[in-house]
Amino acid sequence: YQKGKCFYSFQNISIEKGSENVCHVDHFLPHRNKEIHYKYGANLDGVWNLVLINNDVHRTKGTKVPHLKYLKRLYNRNEFYIKSKHPLAETIINQTGDNKYKRRDFLQKHYDLAYSVELVKWKPKIELPGTF
Repeated sequence: YQKGKCFYSFQNISIEKGSENVCHVDHFLPHRNKEIHYKYGANLDGVWNLVLINNDVHRTKGTKVPHLKYLKRLYNRNEFYIKSKHPLAETIINQTGDNKYKRRDFLQKHYDLAYSVELVKWKPKIELPGTF
């Protein structure tokens, strides 16, 4: 789904178990505050909030909120799935809204909510040129 690249750093990742650079599934918005988001209509376990990341990135990110620039990347990734008629498209629409404006507002609202709880914005130490 991510062309073999970490969502944040664009380093190579693999989905093959036992691989040296096997990826991790990351909750873009931290899972530990899921009750707050659920109260406002969001399931943080939804595919809209899940990304694949490099092992080193996984260790440093923890439960931090990514920098705002990654929210745009998440929005673009979700819109790509929707426009391409990917099997995940209907799920993302059902979880975030039936048009791009609702989806953008949904992501921003939950990003702002997550940031208001964490008050820390995170970036990876390494970020290669983007491929998506």
